[in-house]
Amino acid sequence: MAQTTPARRPASRVARPGADDATTETPSRVRTPAEARRRRRLRPAHVALIAVLVVVLALAGAAAGGFAWLRWFSADDAADIQGTWYLAGTSTPITITEDRIRLTDDVSYGYTLDPETKTFELGFGNLAGGGRYRFSLDRDELALVDGRFTGGDTLGADVGWTVRALIEKIQGNELAPEVQAEKGVTLLSRTPSTTVPSAAPSSGNAGSAGTAGAGDATGAGGSGAGTGAFDNDVSDGAGTEAEGPDTADAADTAEESDASDTTDVADAADTSDPAEDR
Repeated sequence: MAQTTPARRPASRVARPGADDATTETPSRVRTPAEARRRRRLRPAHVALIAVLVVVLALAGAAAGGFAWLRWFSADDAADIQGTWYLAGTSTPITITEDRIRLTDDVSYGYTLDPETKTFELGFGNLAGGGRYRFSLDRDELALVDGRFTGGDTLGADVGWTVRALIEKIQGNELAPEVQAEKGVTLLSRTPSTTVPSAAPSSGNAGSAGTAGAGDATGAGGSGAGTGAFDNDVSDGAGTEAEGPDTADAADTAEESDASDTTDVADAADTSDPAEDR
């Protein structure tokens, strides 16, 4: 009698944690139509804002780079400051060498220049002083301002002046490096003035025109050529204030001499031919 093998029932498949679970996707949350519209509205605004920020940063970087190049790398201050300058509005020369500022054959100052901070130091015997300097954009004018300045002081002042100077340049004008009538300002030019003073100051007025020690000398005959950077804020080694030689007085003396020579020539011309007067 044949034996029959009982049929095996298929084993039930038991779900076990394994690799199959990793492929199971979590259904995403369904967004409402209002949320979808809001996302579509914000995306262009974000793009526009980012674009504006990028443009602003690019312009700011370009402006900062241009200013840095113009202030520190476009020229050599130590070389450009050398040569013959003239007190603005006069024909009185001042010669600047590599290490000295020569006012006359007998009067000169030793100086050192710091192109990084745009400041200078003056020395005359045991006296010392200093200030800051600035060239015009075309390097044909130079302003020396007496006082004590840090690199931050000169940087802040130069930023505003450079913006104004560039605007004037676009309009076809050249902005002076400093206001000539300001106290303590010496304004120099590469070109002498051909303007003849209307009248020579008397010896009593010459000192007041120079105002030595006040730092606001007006220069030749009160014409406004300041030389304050050379006669103010000078101290000796002990820290006491003292006056350096006044370049304004030197300029006044030169102008008085020229005016006196002109008067003498005119008087000689008037008395040379009595017959013409008769």
